[in-house]
Amino acid sequence: MASLYGSHLVDHRFGVFLEHLTRTVAMAGGLLLIGVMAMTVISILGRYLFNAPIPGDYEMTELACGVSVFAFFPYGHLKNANIVVEFFTARLHPRFKTALDMVHSFAFTVVAGLIAWRLFVGGMHKLRDGETTLFLGLPIHWGYFLALLGAGLLTAVCVWVFSRHLRAFRR
Repeated sequence: MASLYGSHLVDHRFGVFLEHLTRTVAMAGGLLLIGVMAMTVISILGRYLFNAPIPGDYEMTELACGVSVFAFFPYGHLKNANIVVEFFTARLHPRFKTALDMVHSFAFTVVAGLIAWRLFVGGMHKLRDGETTLFLGLPIHWGYFLALLGAGLLTAVCVWVFSRHLRAFRR
């Protein structure tokens, strides 16, 4: 019984750690988007008032938005904030709903892992080729590897959520 309680305690602590980590990453993604919005406003004002936009604003926006999207996914999945249509499943037995959640979690884990893998492969390809943005010369691989951090965290969250659904199904 002590090992079962210890396992539950470790699971709870890991869940608290994941929640704090994913919230911090999501907040960083939000701050990044606020920075992009501020830069966009300044660039537009500079363009219309002084004929001097921020050089490369489009490139920075493109990279930052891609990175920030991946910063939000882990927290959203951990908090079960994905859109779910329960039209067909609302009246199912709770055990069947748990089974569906488990299958969904497994599928999402596989997809998140594939996305993380492809971001890694793409980032390595861009690093090897030395590809940069057109105006500022920013290395493209930066965006890939920063997004990979979010995708890797999403994969870890998916594995954890799947394991929780699996345990709930076994009860």
